Amino acid sequence: MKALLRAVLPALLAASPAGAIPNVVGGFITANDSALNGEDLTAVVLADGPWTGDVPLPGEWRGEAPVAGVEYAYLLARPRIFGIPALLVQTGRRDGVLDSLAITFADAGSYFGYYQPELPDGLSRRERQKRIEAALADRREAFTAFYNETLEAVRKELGALSGKRPREADLGKTRALRTKVTDYRHGEFLLRLIACDDRLIRVVVSRGGQPARSWLDAERGTMATGALAGHYAAQVATDEHGDTRIEIPVVPQGYKPYCGLNTLAMAARYFGLHLDEDQLAVAGRFPNTGTADGSQLPRLYLAVAKEARLDMRKANTFDPATARSCLKAGLPVIVWRRFSHDRDRDHTRRTMAFPGPGSVSSPEPDPPGSWPGENAPLHASVLVGYNDERREFLFLESWSRLGGPRRMHANELTATAYLSFYFKP
Repeated sequence: MKALLRAVLPALLAASPAGAIPNVVGGFITANDSALNGEDLTAVVLADGPWTGDVPLPGEWRGEAPVAGVEYAYLLARPRIFGIPALLVQTGRRDGVLDSLAITFADAGSYFGYYQPELPDGLSRRERQKRIEAALADRREAFTAFYNETLEAVRKELGALSGKRPREADLGKTRALRTKVTDYRHGEFLLRLIACDDRLIRVVVSRGGQPARSWLDAERGTMATGALAGHYAAQVATDEHGDTRIEIPVVPQGYKPYCGLNTLAMAARYFGLHLDEDQLAVAGRFPNTGTADGSQLPRLYLAVAKEARLDMRKANTFDPATARSCLKAGLPVIVWRRFSHDRDRDHTRRTMAFPGPGSVSSPEPDPPGSWPGENAPLHASVLVGYNDERREFLFLESWSRLGGPRRMHANELTATAYLSFYFKP
């Protein structure tokens, strides 16, 4: 086990660009020379003090997108927990009190990232493909060995802590998101092992209470249907510049082929689902190839809607009126669209210039000849608002906050979107 960790863990922590471990947070974690790096925090995690609020957890923590009333943060360090090196340690706090602590030990998305091996010049297309497939096969074999050895070690340590036979359970209600979990008990602590399809190994620690059976936060799960619709409608606000929008935190994509997943993760967390892009990658059947090819995302979008007690309609076109109707109800719209860097720069300029001197009330879009065509790269964005006077939609990207959403003219969005996902009460 130790030899395998020495061989594979450095690839998980450093071989890919910094933004890959895991998602965008790895750059901060790997660059942070924390005194907790390599320290075993098992005794700290399973002590009463952090859970009662009497003793703070050690280390530096950085916040990430919340879910319902739970504030999430990740540790800027790489400690050991249960004697095993952790890739990521995350806390969830409800009303300021520690509610859960999740430790990720293996994550295929971080390991494979965007897989682009360096190849010599002069190779034919067939030779390049053959070398890529061979290199990828070696990486898959290494990751699978690491995954299996790590899972065996985690199970052994959890079994020793519990001393009792664990219980198997299901987490999630929809078929796509239903996940088999293994629950270990250690005194008042529940140690929930989530091990998924040669992709993800995570242990979620909680204290007291009944084990969760749904990804949906209990606060949303117990709302009556009308109250749930009212909750989302109350999230809509119109400012003095005519922007009508909802607030959704960005879930950064990092160096992964996950734009379709991270946009969904933003919506899912806004809906009150305790899901992240790594768990969604498992449910979406992402292959260990460093690409999104072969994944099953449209069915996953519908599963997320159902899990959140919502409806969803998929369309092969973009309809501005339908999008405004969803946004007025406080629900985001996800669009898959054709992308170009030139248009992205224009959207950024449009955003940075508004509001400002000389801003016109209804700017004309650039001519269609400047829009990305049928052969352009494909991308996913989250619509969070609109401005009727300017005929613009406000949207978030999974790679940048930009201090707020970008802006795009409705005509351009209508012409370049090829799939639209409308969430409805």
